[in-house]
Amino acid sequence: GSSGSSGMEPHKVVPLSKPHPPVVGKVTHHSIELYWDLEQKEKRQGPQEQWLRFSIEEEDPKMHSYGVIYTGYATRHVVEGLEPRTLYKFRLKVTSPSGEYEYSPVVSVATTRESGPSSG
Repeated sequence: GSSGSSGMEPHKVVPLSKPHPPVVGKVTHHSIELYWDLEQKEKRQGPQEQWLRFSIEEEDPKMHSYGVIYTGYATRHVVEGLEPRTLYKFRLKVTSPSGEYEYSPVVSVATTRESGPSSG
């Protein structure tokens, strides 16, 4: 019988602060650019498994649940293949190397209407 002590670890784990919602970049009728920069660039030293990992989740309006559409270490993602004039909801999930995670507030983005044949 090993004593399963659930006490505090000696090394201090910095808790994750709630991330800001993704910033909306270029929006077209079929794509939405999202980017986020959580002032984590100074932490990007050493092996990649010690970096924060980001996930972008999109709400499924029918299911009222979120599906992951991107996971990785980049701070930018373009969501493509969308419908014109449709409202989409995204949130950012930040996962620390220790496995903790935090969700950002949800950001709502509407795609533009499909541009006609006019060249502009």
